[in-house]
Amino acid sequence: MKCEGCLKELSVLDSCRRYGVCLDCTEARHNAVLKRKCVCGNKKRESEIHKIGSRTWISCLRCLGQIKQLS
Repeated sequence: MKCEGCLKELSVLDSCRRYGVCLDCTEARHNAVLKRKCVCGNKKRESEIHKIGSRTWISCLRCLGQIKQLS
C-alpha cells in the first residue's frame, strides 16, 4: 500500500493505523493547517488548478496546503 501524500510504500506501523498516509505526511498536514499554506518545500506535489467562484489556486497533494493563489 502506498502513501497518498508522498507515494512511498507505507511501513507496517503506518498501515496498521488504517490511514492512507505515512507519519511524515500526517505531520506535514498538521503543520499546513497551522500555517495555512504548503510546508513541504522540495517534497511538494502540485495538484491541478482548483476554482471556486472567482478564486483559483494550486494546492499540494502531500500536505493539502495552498501553494499558490492565482486569483
